Amino acid sequence: MNCLKQYQKRFAAILISILLPVPACGSFSVQAEEVVNSWDETKRVHFLRRQIPTAINVYTDGTESNVFHEQGLIDEVQYDILRVKPSEHTFLQVDYSEVPVYLNELKDYGTIAAGYQYAGGINGGYFSNTEFEYGRPVGAVRRHNAWTTWYGTENTPAYGSGYATAYFTGDNMWIRYHGWAWNDWQGDDSWTWWNGYTINAENGISGSYTYFANGEETDITGGAASRIDYRAYGRAVTIFAQNRAKEYLLITIYGTLPEQRIRDVLRELDLLNAIRMDGGGSAQMVYETDLVQETKPQLAWSEVPEDVAPHTEETLGRLRIIPYHMDIYSKPQYGSQTRGDATHGERYQVYEVIPEDDHVWYRIGTGRWLAGNAETVIYKEEPKKPSLKTMVRLPVYYSPDLPSVILRRTEAGEVITPAAVIYRKEVLWLKLSEHEWIPVSPELYSAAERN
Repeated sequence: MNCLKQYQKRFAAILISILLPVPACGSFSVQAEEVVNSWDETKRVHFLRRQIPTAINVYTDGTESNVFHEQGLIDEVQYDILRVKPSEHTFLQVDYSEVPVYLNELKDYGTIAAGYQYAGGINGGYFSNTEFEYGRPVGAVRRHNAWTTWYGTENTPAYGSGYATAYFTGDNMWIRYHGWAWNDWQGDDSWTWWNGYTINAENGISGSYTYFANGEETDITGGAASRIDYRAYGRAVTIFAQNRAKEYLLITIYGTLPEQRIRDVLRELDLLNAIRMDGGGSAQMVYETDLVQETKPQLAWSEVPEDVAPHTEETLGRLRIIPYHMDIYSKPQYGSQTRGDATHGERYQVYEVIPEDDHVWYRIGTGRWLAGNAETVIYKEEPKKPSLKTMVRLPVYYSPDLPSVILRRTEAGEVITPAAVIYRKEVLWLKLSEHEWIPVSPELYSAAERN
Protein backbone atom coordinates (compact mmCIF):
# COMPACT_ATOMS: atom_id res chain seq x y z
CA MET A 1 0.00 0.00 0.00
CA ASN A 2 1.53 3.36 -0.96
CA CYS A 3 2.09 6.19 1.48
CA LEU A 4 -0.92 8.19 0.38
CA LYS A 5 -3.32 5.32 0.97
CA GLN A 6 -1.70 4.56 4.33
CA TYR A 7 -2.23 8.13 5.48
CA GLN A 8 -5.77 8.26 4.16
CA LYS A 9 -6.64 5.09 6.03
CA ARG A 10 -4.88 6.31 9.17
CA PHE A 11 -6.80 9.57 9.26
CA ALA A 12 -10.14 8.04 8.34
CA ALA A 13 -11.08 7.02 11.87
CA ILE A 14 -9.66 10.20 13.37
CA LEU A 15 -11.43 12.64 11.11
CA ILE A 16 -14.86 11.24 11.79
CA SER A 17 -14.64 12.75 15.22
CA ILE A 18 -12.43 15.85 14.87
CA LEU A 19 -14.51 18.19 12.75
CA LEU A 20 -17.45 20.12 14.10
CA PRO A 21 -20.33 20.74 11.68
CA VAL A 22 -19.51 23.40 9.07
CA PRO A 23 -21.35 24.86 6.05
CA ALA A 24 -21.32 22.68 2.95
CA CYS A 25 -18.92 23.54 0.12
CA GLY A 26 -19.45 20.68 -2.32
CA SER A 27 -18.72 16.99 -2.76
CA PHE A 28 -15.66 15.50 -4.45
CA SER A 29 -17.20 12.18 -5.48
CA VAL A 30 -16.64 11.02 -9.07
CA GLN A 31 -19.15 8.82 -10.83
CA ALA A 32 -18.34 6.30 -13.55
CA GLU A 33 -18.76 7.51 -17.10
CA GLU A 34 -17.85 6.74 -20.67
CA VAL A 35 -15.10 9.04 -21.92
CA VAL A 36 -15.05 9.54 -25.68
CA ASN A 37 -12.11 11.29 -27.34
CA SER A 38 -11.59 12.16 -30.97
CA TRP A 39 -8.74 13.97 -32.68
CA ASP A 40 -8.46 16.34 -35.59
CA GLU A 41 -5.25 17.97 -36.71
CA THR A 42 -5.15 20.48 -33.87
CA LYS A 43 -6.73 19.22 -30.66
CA ARG A 44 -8.63 16.56 -28.77
CA VAL A 45 -12.39 16.82 -28.41
CA HIS A 46 -14.91 14.84 -26.37
CA PHE A 47 -17.10 13.66 -29.21
CA LEU A 48 -16.54 11.10 -31.97
CA ARG A 49 -15.90 12.70 -35.31
CA ARG A 50 -16.13 9.78 -37.72
CA GLN A 51 -17.81 6.39 -38.11
CA ILE A 52 -15.35 3.53 -38.61
CA PRO A 53 -15.53 -0.20 -39.53
CA THR A 54 -12.81 -1.61 -37.26
CA ALA A 55 -11.66 -1.22 -33.66
CA ILE A 56 -9.14 -2.71 -31.26
CA ASN A 57 -11.21 -3.18 -28.10
CA VAL A 58 -10.59 -4.22 -24.51
CA TYR A 59 -12.88 -6.54 -22.53
CA THR A 60 -12.70 -7.59 -18.90
CA ASP A 61 -14.73 -9.58 -16.42
CA GLY A 62 -14.03 -6.88 -13.84
CA THR A 63 -12.25 -9.10 -11.31
CA GLU A 64 -8.83 -7.52 -11.86
CA SER A 65 -7.67 -3.97 -12.50
CA ASN A 66 -5.72 -4.57 -15.70
CA VAL A 67 -6.55 -1.50 -17.78
CA PHE A 68 -4.92 1.88 -17.13
CA HIS A 69 -5.24 5.31 -18.74
CA GLU A 70 -2.58 7.97 -18.73
CA GLN A 71 -2.35 11.31 -20.46
CA GLY A 72 0.21 14.05 -20.70
CA LEU A 73 1.85 16.57 -22.98
CA ILE A 74 4.75 16.17 -25.38
CA ASP A 75 5.99 19.59 -26.47
CA GLU A 76 2.55 20.87 -25.39
CA VAL A 77 0.83 18.30 -27.62
CA GLN A 78 -1.51 15.93 -25.79
CA TYR A 79 -1.18 12.16 -25.85
CA ASP A 80 -3.35 9.42 -24.33
CA ILE A 81 -2.41 5.80 -23.66
CA LEU A 82 -4.52 2.83 -22.61
CA ARG A 83 -2.22 0.21 -21.05
CA VAL A 84 -3.66 -3.28 -20.95
CA LYS A 85 -2.22 -6.25 -19.04
CA PRO A 86 -3.79 -9.29 -20.74
CA SER A 87 -4.81 -12.17 -18.51
CA GLU A 88 -7.55 -14.76 -18.16
CA HIS A 89 -9.74 -11.87 -16.98
CA THR A 90 -8.80 -9.15 -19.50
CA PHE A 91 -8.16 -9.38 -23.24
CA LEU A 92 -8.03 -7.45 -26.50
CA GLN A 93 -9.85 -8.30 -29.69
CA VAL A 94 -10.59 -6.86 -33.11
CA ASP A 95 -14.21 -5.82 -33.67
CA TYR A 96 -15.71 -5.13 -37.09
CA SER A 97 -18.86 -3.83 -38.77
CA GLU A 98 -19.50 -3.92 -42.52
CA VAL A 99 -21.45 -0.69 -42.08
CA PRO A 100 -19.22 1.87 -40.28
CA VAL A 101 -20.45 2.98 -36.84
CA TYR A 102 -19.10 5.17 -34.06
CA LEU A 103 -16.34 3.66 -31.92
CA ASN A 104 -18.46 3.45 -28.76
CA GLU A 105 -21.05 1.43 -30.74
CA LEU A 106 -18.49 -0.94 -32.30
CA LYS A 107 -18.62 -3.66 -29.65
CA ASP A 108 -18.96 -7.45 -29.66
CA TYR A 109 -22.29 -8.01 -27.95
CA GLY A 110 -21.72 -11.76 -27.99
CA THR A 111 -18.65 -11.23 -25.80
CA ILE A 112 -20.66 -8.92 -23.53
CA ALA A 113 -23.45 -11.53 -23.31
CA ALA A 114 -20.82 -14.04 -22.20
CA GLY A 115 -20.22 -11.96 -19.07
CA TYR A 116 -17.45 -9.56 -20.12
CA GLN A 117 -17.60 -5.79 -19.98
CA TYR A 118 -16.40 -3.37 -22.62
CA ALA A 119 -13.59 -1.32 -21.06
CA GLY A 120 -12.60 0.78 -24.07
CA GLY A 121 -10.74 0.79 -27.36
CA ILE A 122 -9.22 2.72 -30.26
CA ASN A 123 -9.92 2.97 -33.98
CA GLY A 124 -8.54 0.15 -36.12
CA GLY A 125 -7.08 0.01 -39.61
CA TYR A 126 -7.53 1.93 -42.83
CA PHE A 127 -10.70 1.80 -44.90
CA SER A 128 -11.90 3.03 -48.27
CA ASN A 129 -13.25 6.56 -48.33
CA THR A 130 -14.89 6.34 -51.76
CA GLU A 131 -18.65 6.56 -52.09
CA PHE A 132 -19.05 3.13 -53.67
CA GLU A 133 -16.82 1.24 -51.22
CA TYR A 134 -17.01 3.50 -48.18
CA GLY A 135 -16.03 1.51 -45.11
CA ARG A 136 -14.32 -1.36 -46.92
CA PRO A 137 -11.21 -2.29 -44.87
CA VAL A 138 -7.84 -1.93 -46.55
CA GLY A 139 -6.11 -5.21 -45.77
CA ALA A 140 -6.71 -7.71 -43.00
CA VAL A 141 -9.49 -7.85 -40.46
CA ARG A 142 -9.36 -11.11 -38.53
CA ARG A 143 -11.37 -11.91 -35.42
CA HIS A 144 -12.36 -15.10 -33.56
CA ASN A 145 -9.63 -16.93 -35.54
CA ALA A 146 -11.25 -16.26 -38.94
CA TRP A 147 -11.07 -13.68 -41.72
CA THR A 148 -14.02 -11.32 -41.88
CA THR A 149 -15.72 -10.32 -45.13
CA TRP A 150 -16.93 -7.12 -46.76
CA TYR A 151 -20.10 -8.06 -48.64
CA GLY A 152 -18.68 -11.47 -49.57
CA THR A 153 -15.04 -10.46 -50.16
CA GLU A 154 -12.54 -11.64 -47.55
CA ASN A 155 -10.65 -8.99 -45.61
CA THR A 156 -7.19 -10.53 -45.99
CA PRO A 157 -3.76 -8.83 -45.88
CA ALA A 158 -2.94 -6.35 -48.66
CA TYR A 159 0.69 -6.17 -49.74
CA GLY A 160 2.09 -2.88 -50.98
CA SER A 161 1.61 0.79 -50.15
CA GLY A 162 3.06 0.25 -46.71
CA TYR A 163 0.29 -1.81 -45.12
CA ALA A 164 1.78 -4.16 -42.52
CA THR A 165 -0.50 -6.44 -40.46
CA ALA A 166 -0.52 -6.93 -36.68
CA TYR A 167 -1.64 -10.31 -35.30
CA PHE A 168 -2.33 -11.04 -31.65
CA THR A 169 -3.65 -13.80 -29.41
CA GLY A 170 -3.59 -13.44 -25.62
CA ASP A 171 -0.29 -11.72 -24.80
CA ASN A 172 1.40 -12.89 -28.02
CA MET A 173 1.72 -10.26 -30.78
CA TRP A 174 3.64 -10.27 -34.04
CA ILE A 175 3.73 -8.13 -37.18
CA ARG A 176 4.19 -9.21 -40.80
CA TYR A 177 4.37 -7.47 -44.14
CA HIS A 178 2.66 -9.82 -46.55
CA GLY A 179 -0.57 -10.31 -48.45
CA TRP A 180 -2.31 -10.22 -51.79
CA ALA A 181 -1.03 -7.90 -54.52
CA TRP A 182 -2.68 -8.10 -57.93
CA ASN A 183 -3.89 -11.67 -57.23
CA ASP A 184 -0.41 -12.83 -56.14
CA TRP A 185 0.69 -13.49 -52.58
CA GLN A 186 3.75 -11.45 -51.62
CA GLY A 187 5.95 -11.59 -48.54
CA ASP A 188 9.15 -13.01 -47.14
CA ASP A 189 10.07 -16.65 -47.72
CA SER A 190 8.83 -17.85 -44.31
CA TRP A 191 5.41 -16.32 -44.97
CA THR A 192 4.27 -17.98 -48.15
CA TRP A 193 0.64 -18.04 -49.15
CA TRP A 194 -0.01 -21.18 -47.13
CA ASN A 195 1.68 -19.95 -43.94
CA GLY A 196 0.35 -16.44 -44.29
CA TYR A 197 -3.20 -17.02 -45.36
CA THR A 198 -3.86 -19.76 -42.80
CA ILE A 199 -2.09 -17.98 -39.96
CA ASN A 200 -3.07 -19.21 -36.50
CA ALA A 201 -4.09 -15.99 -34.74
CA GLU A 202 -7.34 -15.00 -33.09
CA ASN A 203 -7.00 -11.39 -34.24
CA GLY A 204 -5.38 -9.60 -37.14
CA ILE A 205 -5.62 -6.07 -38.49
CA SER A 206 -3.67 -4.18 -41.14
CA GLY A 207 -2.23 -0.82 -40.24
CA SER A 208 0.48 1.19 -41.91
CA TYR A 209 4.26 1.16 -41.53
CA THR A 210 5.97 -0.20 -38.41
CA TYR A 211 8.05 1.48 -35.74
CA PHE A 212 9.12 -1.72 -33.97
CA ALA A 213 8.88 -5.36 -35.06
CA ASN A 214 10.12 -8.36 -33.06
CA GLY A 215 12.02 -6.11 -30.66
CA GLU A 216 13.86 -4.12 -33.32
CA GLU A 217 13.25 -0.53 -34.34
CA THR A 218 12.45 -1.00 -38.01
CA ASP A 219 9.91 -0.39 -40.74
CA ILE A 220 9.38 -3.81 -42.28
CA THR A 221 7.39 -2.25 -45.15
CA GLY A 222 10.60 -0.86 -46.56
CA GLY A 223 9.72 2.78 -46.12
CA ALA A 224 6.84 2.94 -48.59
CA ALA A 225 4.09 5.39 -47.72
CA SER A 226 0.52 4.22 -47.39
CA ARG A 227 -2.34 5.80 -49.31
CA ILE A 228 -2.19 8.77 -46.98
CA ASP A 229 1.38 9.62 -45.97
CA TYR A 230 1.07 9.79 -42.21
CA ARG A 231 4.77 10.52 -41.94
CA ALA A 232 3.73 14.05 -42.85
CA TYR A 233 4.09 16.57 -40.04
CA GLY A 234 0.98 17.50 -38.16
CA ARG A 235 -1.36 14.52 -38.52
CA ALA A 236 -3.14 12.90 -35.60
CA VAL A 237 -1.66 9.51 -34.71
CA THR A 238 -3.01 6.15 -33.53
CA ILE A 239 -0.46 3.46 -32.64
CA PHE A 240 -1.00 -0.16 -31.56
CA ALA A 241 1.99 -1.48 -29.61
CA GLN A 242 3.28 -4.05 -27.15
CA ASN A 243 6.14 -3.62 -24.70
CA ARG A 244 8.64 -6.17 -23.39
CA ALA A 245 6.47 -6.79 -20.32
CA LYS A 246 3.82 -8.07 -22.77
CA GLU A 247 1.47 -5.18 -22.04
CA TYR A 248 -0.54 -3.76 -24.92
CA LEU A 249 -0.45 -0.01 -25.47
CA LEU A 250 -3.22 1.78 -27.37
CA ILE A 251 -1.71 5.20 -28.13
CA THR A 252 -3.31 8.32 -29.55
CA ILE A 253 -1.57 11.65 -30.18
CA TYR A 254 -3.29 14.61 -31.76
CA GLY A 255 -1.50 16.55 -34.49
CA THR A 256 1.53 18.85 -34.79
CA LEU A 257 4.20 16.41 -33.56
CA PRO A 258 6.98 15.67 -36.05
CA GLU A 259 7.69 12.03 -36.82
CA GLN A 260 11.07 12.07 -35.11
CA ARG A 261 9.53 13.23 -31.85
CA ILE A 262 7.01 10.40 -32.00
CA ARG A 263 9.89 7.96 -32.39
CA ASP A 264 11.57 9.50 -29.33
CA VAL A 265 8.42 8.78 -27.33
CA LEU A 266 8.20 5.17 -28.52
CA ARG A 267 11.86 4.44 -27.74
CA GLU A 268 11.23 5.26 -24.10
CA LEU A 269 8.34 2.74 -23.90
CA ASP A 270 10.62 -0.33 -24.30
CA LEU A 271 8.56 -1.79 -27.15
CA LEU A 272 8.63 -5.14 -28.89
CA ASN A 273 6.12 -4.21 -31.58
CA ALA A 274 4.50 -0.98 -32.72
CA ILE A 275 2.46 -0.31 -35.83
CA ARG A 276 0.85 2.92 -36.97
CA MET A 277 -2.88 2.59 -37.50
CA ASP A 278 -5.32 4.90 -39.29
CA GLY A 279 -4.97 8.46 -38.01
CA GLY A 280 -6.04 11.97 -38.84
CA GLY A 281 -9.74 12.50 -38.29
CA SER A 282 -10.19 8.75 -37.66
CA ALA A 283 -7.99 8.81 -34.54
CA GLN A 284 -10.34 7.97 -31.66
CA MET A 285 -10.33 6.51 -28.14
CA VAL A 286 -13.12 5.46 -25.76
CA TYR A 287 -12.83 4.13 -22.21
CA GLU A 288 -15.09 3.45 -19.23
CA THR A 289 -13.92 5.16 -16.05
CA ASP A 290 -15.28 2.47 -13.74
CA LEU A 291 -13.13 -0.20 -15.48
CA VAL A 292 -10.05 1.89 -16.30
CA GLN A 293 -7.71 3.32 -13.67
CA GLU A 294 -6.10 6.72 -14.08
CA THR A 295 -2.32 6.65 -13.63
CA LYS A 296 0.49 9.15 -13.72
CA PRO A 297 2.33 9.33 -17.05
CA GLN A 298 5.14 6.80 -17.38
CA LEU A 299 7.11 8.92 -19.85
CA ALA A 300 9.93 10.47 -17.84
CA TRP A 301 10.01 13.73 -19.78
CA SER A 302 6.30 14.18 -20.34
CA GLU A 303 4.98 17.63 -19.50
CA VAL A 304 1.91 17.30 -17.29
CA PRO A 305 0.43 20.55 -16.00
CA GLU A 306 -0.98 19.94 -12.55
CA ASP A 307 -4.70 20.22 -12.00
CA VAL A 308 -4.00 22.33 -8.93
CA ALA A 309 -1.85 25.37 -8.42
CA PRO A 310 1.27 25.43 -6.22
CA HIS A 311 0.34 24.62 -2.65
CA THR A 312 1.33 28.08 -1.45
CA GLU A 313 -1.64 29.57 -3.30
CA GLU A 314 -5.03 30.09 -1.75
CA THR A 315 -8.23 28.94 -3.43
CA LEU A 316 -10.37 31.93 -4.40
CA GLY A 317 -13.43 29.95 -5.41
CA ARG A 318 -14.85 26.98 -7.28
CA LEU A 319 -16.53 26.65 -10.64
CA ARG A 320 -18.58 24.04 -12.48
CA ILE A 321 -18.70 23.60 -16.25
CA ILE A 322 -22.08 23.92 -18.02
CA PRO A 323 -21.42 23.13 -21.74
CA TYR A 324 -20.18 19.81 -23.09
CA HIS A 325 -16.82 21.20 -24.15
CA MET A 326 -14.60 24.14 -23.18
CA ASP A 327 -10.96 24.60 -24.15
CA ILE A 328 -8.35 25.00 -21.43
CA TYR A 329 -5.70 27.53 -22.45
CA SER A 330 -2.09 27.94 -21.34
CA LYS A 331 -2.55 31.73 -21.00
CA PRO A 332 -5.52 34.06 -20.32
CA GLN A 333 -5.94 34.84 -24.00
CA TYR A 334 -7.73 33.22 -26.92
CA GLY A 335 -5.33 31.75 -29.45
CA SER A 336 -2.82 30.56 -26.86
CA GLN A 337 -1.86 26.89 -26.68
CA THR A 338 -4.75 24.63 -25.65
CA ARG A 339 -4.07 22.18 -22.84
CA GLY A 340 -6.94 19.75 -23.07
CA ASP A 341 -10.55 20.60 -22.39
CA ALA A 342 -13.19 20.73 -19.69
CA THR A 343 -16.56 19.04 -20.01
CA HIS A 344 -20.07 19.34 -18.59
CA GLY A 345 -20.30 18.86 -14.85
CA GLU A 346 -16.59 19.00 -14.11
CA ARG A 347 -15.58 21.10 -11.08
CA TYR A 348 -12.38 23.09 -10.60
CA GLN A 349 -10.77 25.16 -7.90
CA VAL A 350 -9.96 28.70 -9.00
CA TYR A 351 -6.71 30.45 -8.04
CA GLU A 352 -6.91 33.67 -10.04
CA VAL A 353 -9.68 35.71 -11.68
CA ILE A 354 -9.26 38.25 -14.52
CA PRO A 355 -12.48 40.00 -15.66
CA GLU A 356 -12.84 40.97 -19.34
CA ASP A 357 -15.66 42.82 -21.14
CA ASP A 358 -17.87 39.80 -21.91
CA HIS A 359 -16.17 36.97 -20.03
CA VAL A 360 -13.90 36.17 -17.11
CA TRP A 361 -10.61 34.27 -17.16
CA TYR A 362 -10.34 31.69 -14.39
CA ARG A 363 -6.98 30.10 -13.58
CA ILE A 364 -7.62 26.49 -12.53
CA GLY A 365 -4.00 25.36 -12.26
CA THR A 366 -0.44 26.02 -13.34
CA GLY A 367 -0.69 27.41 -16.86
CA ARG A 368 -4.36 26.36 -17.15
CA TRP A 369 -7.05 28.96 -17.89
CA LEU A 370 -10.76 28.85 -18.70
CA ALA A 371 -12.73 31.70 -20.27
CA GLY A 372 -16.27 31.69 -18.92
CA ASN A 373 -19.44 33.69 -18.43
CA ALA A 374 -22.81 33.12 -16.77
CA GLU A 375 -23.86 30.79 -19.61
CA THR A 376 -20.80 28.54 -19.48
CA VAL A 377 -19.71 28.31 -15.84
CA ILE A 378 -21.18 28.49 -12.36
CA TYR A 379 -18.66 30.23 -10.13
CA LYS A 380 -18.83 30.65 -6.37
CA GLU A 381 -16.30 32.42 -4.23
CA GLU A 382 -14.73 30.39 -1.48
CA PRO A 383 -16.57 31.11 1.77
CA LYS A 384 -14.70 32.16 4.85
CA LYS A 385 -13.26 29.07 6.47
CA PRO A 386 -15.02 28.08 9.68
CA SER A 387 -13.28 27.38 12.93
CA LEU A 388 -12.89 23.69 13.77
CA LYS A 389 -12.24 22.03 17.09
CA THR A 390 -9.92 19.03 17.23
CA MET A 391 -11.04 16.20 19.48
CA VAL A 392 -7.63 14.48 19.45
CA ARG A 393 -4.03 15.57 18.91
CA LEU A 394 -3.34 15.87 15.17
CA PRO A 395 0.00 16.10 13.36
CA VAL A 396 0.76 19.37 11.61
CA TYR A 397 2.97 18.94 8.52
CA TYR A 398 5.52 21.26 6.94
CA SER A 399 4.05 20.90 3.43
CA PRO A 400 0.94 19.35 1.81
CA ASP A 401 2.74 16.23 0.62
CA LEU A 402 3.01 12.82 2.20
CA PRO A 403 5.41 11.89 3.61
CA SER A 404 6.46 15.24 5.08
CA VAL A 405 8.07 16.57 8.24
CA ILE A 406 5.77 16.75 11.27
CA LEU A 407 6.32 20.13 12.95
CA ARG A 408 4.04 19.66 15.94
CA ARG A 409 0.73 18.24 17.06
CA THR A 410 -2.43 20.12 17.94
CA GLU A 411 -3.81 19.87 21.42
CA ALA A 412 -7.08 18.07 22.05
CA GLY A 413 -9.85 20.66 22.01
CA GLU A 414 -7.72 23.23 20.14
CA VAL A 415 -9.71 25.51 17.82
CA ILE A 416 -8.16 25.96 14.37
CA THR A 417 -9.22 28.32 11.59
CA PRO A 418 -7.89 27.21 8.18
CA ALA A 419 -6.58 29.96 5.93
CA ALA A 420 -7.42 27.76 2.95
CA VAL A 421 -8.66 24.30 2.08
CA ILE A 422 -6.75 22.89 -0.88
CA TYR A 423 -7.48 19.68 -2.81
CA ARG A 424 -4.21 17.99 -3.76
CA LYS A 425 -3.53 14.38 -4.81
CA GLU A 426 -6.81 13.00 -3.46
CA VAL A 427 -6.37 14.66 -0.05
CA LEU A 428 -7.84 17.87 1.35
CA TRP A 429 -5.28 19.93 3.21
CA LEU A 430 -6.23 22.49 5.86
CA LYS A 431 -3.73 25.33 5.57
CA LEU A 432 -2.97 27.02 8.88
CA SER A 433 0.01 29.01 7.56
CA GLU A 434 2.51 28.73 4.73
CA HIS A 435 4.28 25.82 6.42
CA GLU A 436 1.55 24.36 8.63
CA TRP A 437 -0.79 21.82 7.06
CA ILE A 438 -3.27 19.23 8.34
CA PRO A 439 -4.49 16.52 5.89
CA VAL A 440 -8.07 15.34 5.68
CA SER A 441 -9.86 13.07 3.22
CA PRO A 442 -12.37 14.72 0.82
CA GLU A 443 -15.04 12.16 1.69
CA LEU A 444 -14.79 12.70 5.43
CA TYR A 445 -14.55 16.48 5.12
CA SER A 446 -17.67 16.53 2.95
CA ALA A 447 -19.43 14.18 5.35
CA ALA A 448 -18.57 16.44 8.28
CA GLU A 449 -19.93 19.45 6.41
CA ARG A 450 -23.26 17.76 5.91
CA ASN A 451 -23.77 16.90 9.58
